Amino acid sequence: MWELAFLGIMAAALVGMAAAQMIVAREATKMMRHATDTLHEFRREVQPIFDKLERVTDDVGRAAQLARLQAERIDVMMGSTAERIDETTALIQRAILQPIRQGTAILAGARAALAVFRQGGSRRAHSAREEEDAMFIG
Repeated sequence: MWELAFLGIMAAALVGMAAAQMIVAREATKMMRHATDTLHEFRREVQPIFDKLERVTDDVGRAAQLARLQAERIDVMMGSTAERIDETTALIQRAILQPIRQGTAILAGARAALAVFRQGGSRRAHSAREEEDAMFIG
């Protein structure tokens, strides 16, 4: 008889455990649905942010490419400007400094000629001959 009572208690406990497991399974399913819904809502809210971030990244890439192109253009422009400055400097030297040098040479020649005329031509020839005789070895 006790056996039958224990068997009944065990059957009641088994039914109670099955009911509890069904309740836990139902609540777990509800929680999973809620979590899935929350995840979908989160994705819907975050997706525009990712879209904007992608557009900003594209814009930054384009801006960097434009900046690189501008830097290359500036480099080419600076190189051609330096070449033109060098050409202009050479032209100025040829056009201005060379005639000045020639004029200086002409003035030096004129001064030397005037010095010869002032001292007299015979003295100069005579002193040059004396200098040559003094340097003669023999």
